[in-house]
Amino acid sequence: MKRFLTILLALLCVLSLLSCEKKEEKDDEEITETEGDDKIYAPDFDVYDGDANKLSLSDFRGRPVILNFWATWCPPCKAEMPHFENAFKEYGGEIEFMMVNLTDGSRDTVDGVKEFIREQGYTFPVYYDTTYSASVAYGVSSIPATVFINADGTVFTAATGALSEATLQKYIDSFLENNK
Repeated sequence: MKRFLTILLALLCVLSLLSCEKKEEKDDEEITETEGDDKIYAPDFDVYDGDANKLSLSDFRGRPVILNFWATWCPPCKAEMPHFENAFKEYGGEIEFMMVNLTDGSRDTVDGVKEFIREQGYTFPVYYDTTYSASVAYGVSSIPATVFINADGTVFTAATGALSEATLQKYIDSFLENNK
């Protein structure tokens, strides 16, 4: 099982790297939300905070969550991070932000990511997917990837590729309206 996960992760990393370099920031994207019988419950997963404390997505049940998968080596990921920082500063009291780093222990290490976050001055919460629980649960094959999860634990919508500030705001407006 461990060998299978290692091979799967290696494949996902290669696909992510290939697709990451080709993506531009998305502007004016149409938001498609899941509805009615099409509602999908967000898969649970475990990640770690900067102090190596384990957290699960289910720990945030009852609150809307923006889940973003990223890596420091991904230029489109880095391009959208200031937008997420601004959104976190504005909506951090209403929305849980889970900025999940694909921590592979090679290109991204916990210490290296902490240093990157400190240097950039980001204050949003960063979580480390060191066991690949989150990326496997969501089938992440391209980053950045963002999933908007309703307070009831269902997926509102998702986006792959870097989000412009205007597009992220559009998603957040619609997401908050849905979670009233």
